[in-house]
Amino acid sequence: MKPARQLLVVDDELDVREMLAVLLTRHGFAVRTAAGGMEALVLAQEKLPDLILLDIMMHDMDGWEVLKLLQLDEATQRVPVVILSARAEPRDRIRGLQEGAVDYLAKPVAIEEVVARIESILGEGRAENP
Repeated sequence: MKPARQLLVVDDELDVREMLAVLLTRHGFAVRTAAGGMEALVLAQEKLPDLILLDIMMHDMDGWEVLKLLQLDEATQRVPVVILSARAEPRDRIRGLQEGAVDYLAKPVAIEEVVARIESILGEGRAENP
């Protein structure tokens, strides 16, 4: 059995963090959460995640700044980042992809779609169906 893939969920809303953590754990992921940008940067340094789900609108540091700092750090620059935000305008989605996110999902989103996107990015999902 493969070890669970490590996810870091970054969102300043407690209910969103908790819901994502519970649902993603049920889907077999190991999930850590951060309430803001600074905490996310520290956690990513302490234990490199396989993927980061990142909100844009946060109080201490917005997701754009977090994304930029992750990319500037050699240790974290190759970690795929999926933006998960209520900002759903095309210009926000385009900016996210241009600034280095591998995907952009608008809230609210079905957990099945989040899981499918994560599995696709991490190269999982269809390996057991030849």
